[in-house]
Amino acid sequence: MALTKEQIKEFKAAEKEAEDSGDYRNVADEIAEAGDKDWAKKVYGKAEKNAKDCYDFDSLASSIHEGLCDEEWATRLYKTAEEKGGNSADFRNLADSIIESLSNKEWAKKVYEKAEDKAEDSSDFSELAYVIGLHLSDKEWLTRLYKKTEKQAADFYAFCNLAGSIYENLGDKEWAQRIYKIAEEEAENYSDYSDLADSIAEKLGDKKWAKKIYKKAEAMSDNCSDIMALGDSICQKLGDKKWAKKVYEKSEEEAKADYEYESLADSVRENLGDKKWAKLLEQKAKELEDDD
Repeated sequence: MALTKEQIKEFKAAEKEAEDSGDYRNVADEIAEAGDKDWAKKVYGKAEKNAKDCYDFDSLASSIHEGLCDEEWATRLYKTAEEKGGNSADFRNLADSIIESLSNKEWAKKVYEKAEDKAEDSSDFSELAYVIGLHLSDKEWLTRLYKKTEKQAADFYAFCNLAGSIYENLGDKEWAQRIYKIAEEEAENYSDYSDLADSIAEKLGDKKWAKKIYKKAEAMSDNCSDIMALGDSICQKLGDKKWAKKVYEKSEEEAKADYEYESLADSVRENLGDKKWAKLLEQKAKELEDDD
């Protein structure tokens, strides 16, 4: 596909302004997408010459595979990226890319193993478990990673996310419940309790337990937005419109700005189906807007 004079001028200017591997890669991506594979190949070559770290080579390999369908060149770059890998995230992202571009799960598995060797905290183990569950579905490996994550976990979100992942990927309800209980002990504020209740309702389907935690969140909510969001969750996750209505009434009492009334009107209309109340809330919003 021949490029227009305007495209040629634009791409030449962009190539001239490029300073690093990422800049050249982006220009080459655009040229390849526009249809000039030969020119794109030359610019990808400049990107390779300027590549320095694992990320540069990983990203470039992915672009070349997509833009030029050159599997051989991409493979060579992925190998260089692997040599440049330094931390767990480098190897984890590289393995993801190898699977997505080359569909080579055997090679990716070896790279994921390097990611595990380099993992330092619960976040590293948790994120690695997520992609292994997504791409390899190796439950034995996942179990090992989740155990390491549990040992490294140190805050509410680490435990909450871990519990959800355990149930979702392993179906181990007893283990997930135990971790959720630890997360509940670690919870400190409205956001913690609200997120925990959401997760328990969504993952475990335990509405009774979720309801107890939503009550803790309600006791700690003190502004219109938080209270409204709680009402949304109670309605959507528990299906309890009666309780949600009471929470929305509290939210209205705390509302001060026009946008708060407007948001509340949307929630009332969508979750309760109460068009009359929603209209009254919109009227309050309009009055405040007119006053401004």
